[in-house]
Amino acid sequence: MKKHSSQSVTHTGSAATFAYTPPLKIYRGVRVLLTLAAEAEPNTFAAALRGLWRFTPLTRALVTQHPQLQDWMLGANMAVVDMDSIPLRPYVVAGQATARPVMASHLFMDCDGCITLATVTPETLDAPPSIMTMAEYARGMTDLAAVYRALSPYFAGAIVQVGEKVVWGDDILDVDATAYRLAGKPVHPLIEELRSGSDESA
Repeated sequence: MKKHSSQSVTHTGSAATFAYTPPLKIYRGVRVLLTLAAEAEPNTFAAALRGLWRFTPLTRALVTQHPQLQDWMLGANMAVVDMDSIPLRPYVVAGQATARPVMASHLFMDCDGCITLATVTPETLDAPPSIMTMAEYARGMTDLAAVYRALSPYFAGAIVQVGEKVVWGDDILDVDATAYRLAGKPVHPLIEELRSGSDESA
């Protein structure tokens, strides 16, 4: 199933048959980064890596370290990166010039597009999962709105597994909102807040 929101596309499907189609934004990119949440499901990120390789076999695909990431999941032109070993840089919070910058790896800016991948259950869906994944890589920052406003310009899409379903697409907020609907829960108010802010700045 596909849902269109302006020019974005959000897909939903079964986790058992998940075949990832990366965002067009990263097509022919030099480097892309798959950013894994701590609770990411290995079958899902293995499928995401396969999709990245099929779609952009000449692109350097990087993936963040994860305890369940195995060598067989990596194809040609793929490498694991230790984000803790990469120097931090400040990312300005969009629309808030006086806000404290978000400190995160400079790799987000150095890539042509980054993608988040998270796995949640209805019981653990306490905050937007893709934004929470970004926050895992932001040093000392707990303000999810600030994390999204600072880092989202460098992210080309998101993948979220909810139980036996997977939702993915190039609009991070729409992917997270769809995850809530798949879980049968009201959409988190932060998503609407960030959408409103994006509309006002457009």
